[in-house]
Amino acid sequence: MPLLKEFDDKKHLLEYDDIDTLHKEFLDIYNSVELENSQSLRTTVAKLLEHTKGHFASEERLMQEFGYSRAREHIDEHNKVLAEMEYFLNIKNSPFGDKMLKSYYIERLPEWYDTHLLSMDSDLAHFIKERSV
Repeated sequence: MPLLKEFDDKKHLLEYDDIDTLHKEFLDIYNSVELENSQSLRTTVAKLLEHTKGHFASEERLMQEFGYSRAREHIDEHNKVLAEMEYFLNIKNSPFGDKMLKSYYIERLPEWYDTHLLSMDSDLAHFIKERSV
């Protein structure tokens, strides 16, 4: 089965192992879906939601530990994406609900992943690396 979204070292690697590992795990779960199977889609989104909660908690601990100055904005973005995932996961299990969830999964999540990683997470990793030297 071809990958829906690949981890691209040139684009996605932040060179901070803890965060890079979380991002790779996210894509491992994301790519494990059987898109044509609505139960697989719902199960995979539920797994992603749980992983993402832990992922964000780890990042937020780092923000606190290193006194990250842009934590509020970053945490707000975390809360927004968790709310989106929960919203689409909880849409009624119906043909329309399945189409909405699938659309969110293949259109919004990969776009969010790139944008969040390349802006907020790269800034966080840079901030931490500067203070760890």
